[in-house]
Amino acid sequence: MNNFFLKIRLLALLLPAATCAAAQTTPAELAENPERAGGIYHSYEYRPGPAAPVPAGYAPFYISHYSRHGSRYHASASTYTEPLEILRKAAAEGNLTPKGREVLAKAEVLAADAEKRYGDLSPRGVAEHRAIAGRMYSAYPAVFSTRKGRVCRIESRSTQIPRCMLSMAAFNERLKELNPAIRITRDASVRDYDYMAYGPSMSASSGAALEVADSLFGVRMNPDRVMKSLFSDPGSVGDPVKLLRQLYILTSVIQDADHLGVEPFYDIFTDGELYDLWACENIRRYLQMGPSARFGDPIVADAKSLLRNIVETAREVVEGRSDLSASLRFGHDVFVIPLVALLGVEGASARVESLDDVASSWSVEKVSPMAANIQFIFFRNAKTGDVRVRVLHNERDARLPVAGGPYYPWKAFAEYCAKLYE
Repeated sequence: MNNFFLKIRLLALLLPAATCAAAQTTPAELAENPERAGGIYHSYEYRPGPAAPVPAGYAPFYISHYSRHGSRYHASASTYTEPLEILRKAAAEGNLTPKGREVLAKAEVLAADAEKRYGDLSPRGVAEHRAIAGRMYSAYPAVFSTRKGRVCRIESRSTQIPRCMLSMAAFNERLKELNPAIRITRDASVRDYDYMAYGPSMSASSGAALEVADSLFGVRMNPDRVMKSLFSDPGSVGDPVKLLRQLYILTSVIQDADHLGVEPFYDIFTDGELYDLWACENIRRYLQMGPSARFGDPIVADAKSLLRNIVETAREVVEGRSDLSASLRFGHDVFVIPLVALLGVEGASARVESLDDVASSWSVEKVSPMAANIQFIFFRNAKTGDVRVRVLHNERDARLPVAGGPYYPWKAFAEYCAKLYE
């Protein structure tokens, strides 16, 4: 199909601006905590779900895990410098309102702190992984025990991106603090990239997906009120829709650099504007990385190699061919999102046709905030030898289309996964 007509057809799906009343992320949730509006930039929010008691007679013996790196600086200098240059120019021309000058002052602090640290792990990112490791250790002490001569051996791997390696280091460091006798090997190798890093399908479709998503901002967002609140002469702003999104993205990263003590400027948006900005950004990430009807099938399929590695490594442990206590992997949102979609995790795998249905079906800040993680906790019954698997998505029980949850029978779980990746 001609790209022009494809774009027109897809834009037709965007034009009704009303969002579903049963949206998974509601305006009230964003009003309660505006940081959630940051979407993929939302720092990790630990929200434990109802505790599911371990079946009688079962004890944990192995953990497999994949995690996104922790909170980070924006990856591109332009995310900071482009809106900053517009605000600086307006200030020099006497074209900023008091609120505009307030936003400029905060943008200056953010840009100065981020200079030459683009994409780097922030102090908050370190704290996130230390906290997740601590909770994992406390929840499953038997897995990490070295009492009575038991050997606790952990393999930890990351991509070669510094924020992932430092996330791995923070996680491992906390485990070693809690039990110095744990043996941990660490690796960051290109050899593991086929299941740890970027998939070819997302790279192939990203341009078309983002073109459609970015068009949504122009269709849906009216920047006039915000521009008038920041500029004495808002007509001097060259591309107000672009600047509106840039300011939204800029304030969203403040939570990830909370060591600065800078208050976010979400208050330049009304509750309705903030929700619409979140909804547009949510659609953007859904098309780019999620299980969308238009682009999602090959993107989700890219996670097959990761799921295969998780299951086959676990099989060796379950069958006694490996003495591992835990397998820890540290990578990126571009594999967390397809992995939970491939698994069919409820709330993370919806495949919708209309973009108006995305908000009621899929929320990126719940699927993959900073430090997003999926954990597979293995339990064995000492008397029967039966093995069960508990699957946690961001430390909450994940609902899968497999009978017997939340402690899924290992055989049924492994067979289900094999059908997904073979």
